Amino acid sequence: MNVTAETNAGSATPAERADQATVTGVRFLRAVLLAQIALGLLWGVSMLFFARQIALGDPSGPHVEKIAIEGAAHFMLVLGAIIVWRNPARGREVLLLMIFLNALWALTDAVYIPLVGLTASTSMPS
Repeated sequence: MNVTAETNAGSATPAERADQATVTGVRFLRAVLLAQIALGLLWGVSMLFFARQIALGDPSGPHVEKIAIEGAAHFMLVLGAIIVWRNPARGREVLLLMIFLNALWALTDAVYIPLVGLTASTSMPS
């Protein structure tokens, strides 16, 4: 006997609900990965190639190096996002590294910027 979904009046099997949740999860993951790729390329290009112009305060030495290295790391995140995009089921470890690196950046910037006193007003000539 061939039973169709129309005869069940909207009741889905647990397997169908799990498949729908998986599709929704993959769509959300890909939306976040797309944002990571777009923002990573934007930040990576600007930081890697325009580090001297971005540097607040002294435009030479450690500030420029930190910004350039951070720009290169953004390209690494873009590569990681592409790897996870291609095979989300096998990209768990890469995704965990991406989350760790983004969290580490947030923590570093939260400490580094106030500690050194980098603000837009410090880079403006008087």
